[in-house]
Amino acid sequence: MNESDRQLSRRTLLAGGIAAAAAAAIGRADAQYPPAGASASIAAPSASRRRALRFAHATDIHVQPELRAGEGMAACLRHMMSLQDRPSLIVTGGDLAMDTAATDLARSRVQWELFHRVLADNLEESIPVYHTLGNHDIFGRYKSKARATGSEPYYGKRWFLNQFGYERTFRSFDAAGWHFVILDSIALHADGKGFTPRIAGEQLDWLKQDLARTSAPTVVVSHVPIVSVVNFFDAADKDWKTGSTKFEVGSSRMHADCRALDALFQRHRHVRLCLSGHVHLLDRCTYNGVTYICDGAASAAKWTGPKRQTAEGYGVIDLYDDGTFEHQYATFGWRA
Repeated sequence: MNESDRQLSRRTLLAGGIAAAAAAAIGRADAQYPPAGASASIAAPSASRRRALRFAHATDIHVQPELRAGEGMAACLRHMMSLQDRPSLIVTGGDLAMDTAATDLARSRVQWELFHRVLADNLEESIPVYHTLGNHDIFGRYKSKARATGSEPYYGKRWFLNQFGYERTFRSFDAAGWHFVILDSIALHADGKGFTPRIAGEQLDWLKQDLARTSAPTVVVSHVPIVSVVNFFDAADKDWKTGSTKFEVGSSRMHADCRALDALFQRHRHVRLCLSGHVHLLDRCTYNGVTYICDGAASAAKWTGPKRQTAEGYGVIDLYDDGTFEHQYATFGWRA
């Protein structure tokens, strides 16, 4: 048994070889920052179910040369690969580079090059990786800070697309009898700076068609949470201390179209799980049969230590042939 296996949560034991390792010894980080409990769809798991696929969800990596962030990203990936029962594929949740929205070309290039180098050095080529767009992955949103003109061939979301050879910022794929949908949460305002998390226009038309063409159990990945509980705990400390918190969710913190997406998911009951990042906190809630998990952050508080009760980590999700799933948040023992 290796040290990385010992850091998997006792409260979220997964089926298979990893369960024994997790039960045997719990890492200090998990004891201090307990992850969310095991997740499952409303339907009870069948007694004869078999696991179809295990995948990892690593979000908000925010890699940069400072704060040993490259080493932290490498430690996260090595932890995944060292699991006794390691994932067959990886989905990243956005905000891969520390920031390109308000960062000039040279600095942005350094961050992206570091991301690709760490990824290549710590993953086997045979493991597929699918990337999600985050708000910090959009070059030049703040033109003056990024020293961008808006006419660059890599301006806006195009640089993200070029990084991975994608044609568009949303896509879907099938794996082991499950359907995966990766969304672009970032609907930019006309000024190019602010954004509202929502699915609209071409992407909304595509999503409706994509969900209609399959009956396979479906995982939806977005950078910004579609639904999240932790937003109500993440108000500024000064507001909590003065009692002025109004329990309002900021316009960039959660999908503004959550009701519309819920209505869409109700028409397509095979949507089982929605994964996100963005807020760097860990939570899980279930509404109308869909489980929404905000999967913390690989960087926690951007490589300065845990953010509130959530340490550096990533999600490990087991998908089963009966349409159920299990989730746990795996920390990798990083010390800022």
